[in-house]
Amino acid sequence: MRIHSILLAGAISAATVAPVVATEAFVGRWALTSSACTGTGTTAATAPLIASDTVVRWFGDPCRIHKMYKIGTAVYVQARCFGDRTTETPITLDARGDRMLVAWNGAKSQELHRCK
Repeated sequence: MRIHSILLAGAISAATVAPVVATEAFVGRWALTSSACTGTGTTAATAPLIASDTVVRWFGDPCRIHKMYKIGTAVYVQARCFGDRTTETPITLDARGDRMLVAWNGAKSQELHRCK
């Protein structure tokens, strides 16, 4: 009985240790070309896409991730973008290694490369 109590106490203490939070594969800096990685352009070709766990920004106003779900490797985001007015923007981020397919607000997908 004592061994069961010790094992139970160990399991409970292991469960209360702070879990390691995995970073989403899309987090980072991405661009169509290497020159766009350091740019601050206003088009998809000249601006980097910068993504964190909570915010995505690409050639426009910052967008806060409001809702998110995954199917396979693709992450489907409903974002609230702030500018002259707040808009709901659908974004698909499908990161696979150093490449990511991005579909922004219903536009055709574009392949970005991770900035190094």
